[in-house]
Amino acid sequence: MEDGRPSATPATLRNNNSQQSAERSRRFARPGAPSKREAGGKMIRKTAAALAVLTALTGPLMADENTIRIGVLTDMSGPFADIVGQGAVESVRLAVADASGKVNSKPIEIIFADHQNKPDVALSILRQWYEERGVDVAMEFTTSTVGLAAQALTRSANKVALPLGPATSDLYGAKCSPNSVVWGMDNYAFGNAAPKVVVKRGGDKWFLLVTDYTFGHQLQELVTNLVTSEGGKIVGAVRHPLGTPDFSTYLLQAQSLGANVITFINSGNDMSTSIKQAREFGLHAKMQFVAPAFQIPNALALGLTVGQGVIVTNSVYWDQSDVTRAFSKRFEEKMKKVPSENQFMAYAATQHYLKAVSQMKSHTDGKAVVEEMKKLPVSVLDFKGRIRKDGRVIYDLNIASVKAPSESVGPFDVYKLSGKVSGEEGFVPEGKTGCTF
Repeated sequence: MEDGRPSATPATLRNNNSQQSAERSRRFARPGAPSKREAGGKMIRKTAAALAVLTALTGPLMADENTIRIGVLTDMSGPFADIVGQGAVESVRLAVADASGKVNSKPIEIIFADHQNKPDVALSILRQWYEERGVDVAMEFTTSTVGLAAQALTRSANKVALPLGPATSDLYGAKCSPNSVVWGMDNYAFGNAAPKVVVKRGGDKWFLLVTDYTFGHQLQELVTNLVTSEGGKIVGAVRHPLGTPDFSTYLLQAQSLGANVITFINSGNDMSTSIKQAREFGLHAKMQFVAPAFQIPNALALGLTVGQGVIVTNSVYWDQSDVTRAFSKRFEEKMKKVPSENQFMAYAATQHYLKAVSQMKSHTDGKAVVEEMKKLPVSVLDFKGRIRKDGRVIYDLNIASVKAPSESVGPFDVYKLSGKVSGEEGFVPEGKTGCTF
């Protein structure tokens, strides 16, 4: 059972009804008589106090032992919709279908919503999900700012959070939570894998094009530290707003500073637009293009003629094994395209969550469910590894580059895989994250 209704509708109806009631009270009240609000004030206060006591004794009013509810909170219409969005929802559907739609005889429901990449919108939706609709686990979140806000609220509600898109390592570092399992690749992995390879290939003068929010700021610092520690130099760096349509000023600056590497520390439509414009300016003739957060939708949006040669860090590729090809075929039948990395993760995270729930009598204690998830080895699709105490999922990473048109044998054949980085090396070392538990 799925539900994509706007979450604000019930509240709007309640507000409209309250306004109509108040108007009727004003029209028919006796002169000099106390208003309904005045007469009923004491009763309302007594009722509220009684409900507070009841809630404290019984826990969340919507906790439901008979149904498992999964909420996918994602970007359905913005710059990251191709990477997550409806495709992430479809991956969750496939995972639920593979569980026959239920666990321990409990039916599984899926709901989803568009957070519009705004933390306040995300929190409003999550509160309603947790307090009124009985959602047990929320996933995806897309951006770092939304992810950090959602993780904090989920912890206070004792639900489960499964961040997929957010790239901040704070999710399992300084702001870690015992209620979260962090699946998505993070800034440390992005900044540690592909850049190291490029420096070793002679790329020693770097220009950084950085998206101006948490993800970009953290990755800029990581790439800067890695490049300089390997003997390279940062010749320039600029930050741009989300949704920038024209990158020409930034790109000309990279050219004038004599960079031989340009790193696109952005994602979604911004990444596609900036790489396309960089190629139009001819920067590829003298510079290597590195795009740590590049994903398949970027390659498809650009086309191989424009995207060829871009060096990327990748967590899972649809054509890397029989297992990933089989899943991609099912996904493509529904979505008419192959899954992105985060859409693969939506399936894997859901499967692992349901596996943990199947081992438990109750699924409504979020912290207990996460503890069970950490006990189980990760083995879904080609994600093989473990979940650390800080909530970080560890798996191996691919180093890849975008194929030239002459190398591709199909519409989705876009990557050449050139090597691997172990999960233990690719992510922030355990014990050095700043997590306090």
